[in-house]
Amino acid sequence: MQAAAKDLGIELTVYWANRSPAQMYQQADEALGAAVKPHFIVMQNMKKTAPQIIEMAHKHNVRVLLFNSGLEEEETRVYGAPREKYSNWIGQILPDDAGAGYQLAKMIVGAAREKGLSNPAGKVEMLALGGTVSDSSAIERNKGLTRYLQAHTADVVLNRGQALPGDWESAKAASVFEAAFDGHPTTTVVWNANDNMAMGVLGKAKDKFGKTPGKDIMVGGIDWNPENLKAVKQGQIAATLGGHFMEGAWVMVLVNDYAKGVDFQTEGVSLKSELGAITAANIAKFERALGDRSFEKVDKIDFSKFSKASNPALKTYKFSLDEVLGQLK
Repeated sequence: MQAAAKDLGIELTVYWANRSPAQMYQQADEALGAAVKPHFIVMQNMKKTAPQIIEMAHKHNVRVLLFNSGLEEEETRVYGAPREKYSNWIGQILPDDAGAGYQLAKMIVGAAREKGLSNPAGKVEMLALGGTVSDSSAIERNKGLTRYLQAHTADVVLNRGQALPGDWESAKAASVFEAAFDGHPTTTVVWNANDNMAMGVLGKAKDKFGKTPGKDIMVGGIDWNPENLKAVKQGQIAATLGGHFMEGAWVMVLVNDYAKGVDFQTEGVSLKSELGAITAANIAKFERALGDRSFEKVDKIDFSKFSKASNPALKTYKFSLDEVLGQLK
């Protein structure tokens, strides 16, 4: 976010709330009560804090953009969508979790097919581990998985018939996977709603069942955790999807363009950011370009190139890993 603000000439002040709603409300009150008010507040809906801060900002005619996490269903029923009930809430950009769930399934099933890991009926057998069932990201990722499975009934079978609750945790996922695999030992693909669970499954598949991940069982997850990226490099994890940290930059681009009279509403007020896939095919390029995602590496990206205000010929926003890596050859 700081790198993008620098490229776009935005004065950015960052408040750290340490996941405390009370602290977030206090910081919003401080910013809105200052002699020089901000033009925009950008924030996550952390612990349901966004609605109250949208209301607070509305009284001061300060615009709000949400990123990374939006309103929950019951909040949306009360507050509507961006620009409906609160004109100052101008938009949001949220990760395409459903798309990520679909893409992960497609990639790990594809990897299994390349290795010939189908059952005698020609189907790839899958187990799936979901996150905490009430979390919106878990729900959306499961929707993507379901959409993939419904479109590929002839090619894939989901053992146990649903995503099993792994609660985002490595140890819980390992335990759930062990019990499920005991009943379905011909499983060759394990879809995980996050990287922590993928690592729990990886360890159990090797140590308990003597499997060789990347050869006779394909495991994938979401988040770009460092240990999972290392496992991709070693050939043990088939894919990890991530890039959430880039949303801070994308929301700066939207702020910049809106402030300069180029309203992102032409593409919608609720945008989705694509999660990028890291596999054996692009891990080396990713490490060279972004690697530890330090400021020094991220600062090499010219975020003005993603702005429609800076590039009038740009017809649609191209917020993707491929576009970033393309700049950092």
